Formats: sequence, C-alpha cells, structure tokens
Amino acid sequence: MVRAQTTSRTLVAAYFGGWRVPMDLSQQGVHGDNPWGLYPTAKLPYVNHKMLNYPERFPLIGPAPVGYDDAQQWVIDSEIQTASSYGIDVFAMNWYRDEFLNQAIINFKASPKKNLMKFFLQWSNNANSTNTSPPADSREYFFEGMRRAAAHMTDSAYWKQGGRPVFSIYDTTQIDRIILTTMGRLPTATFSSINEATLAHEAFLQDCHNIVRNVLAGDPTGGITGKLNAAVVRNGTVTPTRVNTLGISGNFVQSMYLMIGTADIGAWGRCATVQGMYVYSIRTGTFGGAKRLTHSYGEMMTAVQQNYDLVLPAMKTYAVGKAWWPTLMAGFDMRPWGGTAADPLHDNSLPTQAEFDAHCAQVRATVDKYPTVTGGVVFIYAWNELGEGGWITPTPSIGTTRLESLRNRLKL
Repeated sequence: MVRAQTTSRTLVAAYFGGWRVPMDLSQQGVHGDNPWGLYPTAKLPYVNHKMLNYPERFPLIGPAPVGYDDAQQWVIDSEIQTASSYGIDVFAMNWYRDEFLNQAIINFKASPKKNLMKFFLQWSNNANSTNTSPPADSREYFFEGMRRAAAHMTDSAYWKQGGRPVFSIYDTTQIDRIILTTMGRLPTATFSSINEATLAHEAFLQDCHNIVRNVLAGDPTGGITGKLNAAVVRNGTVTPTRVNTLGISGNFVQSMYLMIGTADIGAWGRCATVQGMYVYSIRTGTFGGAKRLTHSYGEMMTAVQQNYDLVLPAMKTYAVGKAWWPTLMAGFDMRPWGGTAADPLHDNSLPTQAEFDAHCAQVRATVDKYPTVTGGVVFIYAWNELGEGGWITPTPSIGTTRLESLRNRLKL
C-alpha cells in the first residue's frame, strides 16, 4: 500500500566536520591530535577521549580510524553520495567563524557531488573562542563572523529558502552580552522588559542582515567600519554615525533566512527575523515537574514530544512566516568522549531499531500536524556526531538501518 503524503519533507542533518587527522591545532587540547585515538596520553594528559574503544561507531564509508579524515576530499564526496541516496537534502555544517570545522565546508564546495544536495552554516558560537583580537564578545568579532559566513553563501550549493540563504546562529547568550555591553551595561545584566529586548534584538539582527546583503551585492567588506563594540554596518546607502542599539528606522529588511537557536519564544520569537530553530539540548527534558537529563532513549522521546507540544502551538501565534523545525534525535552517549562524569546514567540514550522507527513516526506526525509552522523541515541530530552518540551515517553497529527508516518513514 502506498502511503499518502500530506507534507513535503526536507531532511536536514547536522554535520560535524571535526574528524581531522591530525586534529586542528586549536582543538588538540580538547579532542586530542587523533580524534579516533585513546586518551589520556603523556603528551595530552587532560584529554579523556576513548574513541578507539568504540570501533562499532567507525564510519563504514572509509577506513576509520585512520582514513576517515575531513581534510580528505573523498570523505565529503562519499558522504554526500550516501546521504542524498537516502533522502537527506541538506547538511547543516557546524561552523566556528572559519576558525574550526572549516575544511569539510571547503571540501563540500569543491565536491563534484555537490549537485546532489545542499549545505548551510550553523554558527556554533556557544563555544568559547580563543580569539582575542578582537575579543569574542564584541560587535566587531561577531560582525566579522557574519561577513565570513556571507562569503560562503555565494556558493552554488548553499541552501536557500524563499530565495534567501539559510543561516543559523546557535547561541543567543553571546549576542545579548554584546548588545548589553554596547548599551553601557554589564554583559551579565538583563533587559528591562521584553519590549526593550525585542527592539535591541531587531536592531542587532538588522545589522547582521545588512552585512549579508552588502556582501551578496558585491561588497566583500560587508559594509563594516569601526572597532570592537563601536563597530557599525552600512545600511543600504546610509553610513551610520553612531552605534545603533535600540530600535531600527524603516522596514525590517531580511537578506537571509536566519534562525536563532533558542527555546525563548518571547523577545526572540517576536523578532521579524527569527524563522525558528530546533533545540540542540533536547536531550534534557522535564519529567515529573523537574528538569533533568534524559536517562534513556525513551525519556528522550518524551522530552522531544514535550518540546514539540510547547513550542509549535506557541509559534503559530506569531506573525505569518514564522517556522520552527522539530528535531529528530539519533541518540546521545558521550562515553567515547569521556562521558558525563556528573551524571553517567545520561550516557544511556542510544535507540534500538524499534525505538528509532517509533521516533521517526513521532516526528512525521508532528510535521504533518504543523505543516505551516515546520515548513516540512526536519532537523536530524546528527549525521556524524559519533563521539556524542548522535549519528545516522552507516557504521558497523547500525549499518544503513537508520537511513532506511528516515527514507521509508519520513521521506516516502
């Protein structure tokens, strides 16, 4: 029997491009020089990765642990080929302002297979940056990141929605620290009201849109002038003479399909620019009125449903054009990366095949129930977060079973 499809679904999978051999120098203190290795070592006594003890997670597409190296062109070529053949439409590439996880993006853009699917950048700005010139919590640092992102958006394989390049900013906390500092407050301060926060967010995000608009119009500088928190951005033909911290003049102009990674559907949800975002930390949920970490895949499915039930109806109350992507979780188990020392039971959330099938059905029902709010987009955590325990790429332990579930239960 052919199942009637009520919603056209776009499958987007998060891609971790950090499987470098050797690992990027800036990350060796965290991940080791060989991400497939066994630590600690005498050279790196503070690294606690034990990936070598988990060969059942090594990708089948290449000879891991030695050959699966995101610096090698064939790795992304093979993954594009595999992902697209099972209905994955887009890779959301984890990205750190070209400072880390950049090689996989470069190789995607150079791939002879890139006509098979698309990519977009997911700025993982939640992590602490070692950048000090300019410091990470400054407008100049953030705006330069936007300029670099916009340069990638010019590629033919960059994913667009409604003609606009898709881009996600994970952490709103860093943005708020910058805004509050620019306003002369402590970065740990709070806004006086939702209205004040909304105006500040709109003004800051309009600057981000203007940078992208300027780059896409052929200005590689992004229209950025000034330093640190005095940095300003040209708005069309207008050169600002002061730092715009509250409110914007004229219509809010969006150059990209911008998502903000937050569960806050207050001040951020009211910004015209926020088209929605999945919640990366869906592996934490509320059970019995108390918020705690999930201790099984079943609990994770409960957290997922609670998240859907909370956010999706609320997003319907905002302006036309709002969207929010439900997250499909492939699991969580960080033992290969040292585990969760404070709560080791948390590292127990890998699905059986029956559970994963049920979760696919759960996500399908959600997308079909809220076709306008979700836009038919499903975000999958993740393609290859093998160390964290969220993956759908073929490995010895799962083969292609999860990809078959996605194709059969979500795509067809």
